[in-house]
Amino acid sequence: MRSVAFRRSLRESLGDRLLMWLYEWIHSLMQHIRGTGMARTAAIGVAAVLVGLVLARLVLSARARDASVRVAQRGRVITGEDPWLAAERLAAEGRYEEAAHALYHGVLASVAHAERLRLDPSKTSGDYARELRARRSAFYTAFRDFSRRFDAAVFGRDVCDAILIDDLRRLASPVAPRGGARAA
Repeated sequence: MRSVAFRRSLRESLGDRLLMWLYEWIHSLMQHIRGTGMARTAAIGVAAVLVGLVLARLVLSARARDASVRVAQRGRVITGEDPWLAAERLAAEGRYEEAAHALYHGVLASVAHAERLRLDPSKTSGDYARELRARRSAFYTAFRDFSRRFDAAVFGRDVCDAILIDDLRRLASPVAPRGGARAA
């Protein structure tokens, strides 16, 4: 009982047995298929499924990327509308929180274009700020100041109102495209 063969933990022993059983099962399956004419058909089928999964992943990624550029507005999605102009329109309608979101999308789009950032719906403003700081971007300070004010207003205790929109416009002006962020 004190020999090397018995100095293994129960977990290691069970794991080894499971892997050995799995290996033997796959080996016997391959031996069975090899004897029939199905090996080629099975390999082509598996390859087709893998290609289909890769294509589906590419299509879903492209759709998600397109959706991240769209501006959501009360259950509707407006495609192709400039976020800077949308922010002005929404602010004029008194929809200040939605205007703040549109300004945020405009700032993100401008910074992403200038710095060649990859926009990702799962990233937070802090993630983008850290990435800009790591790149030593000229937009880092402006983006950080804008995103702090935006986060406090939209996700914090501050109120979204006309004063906030004016403040966000001022903070966004260093990254706004020329003629894009018009003061209303």
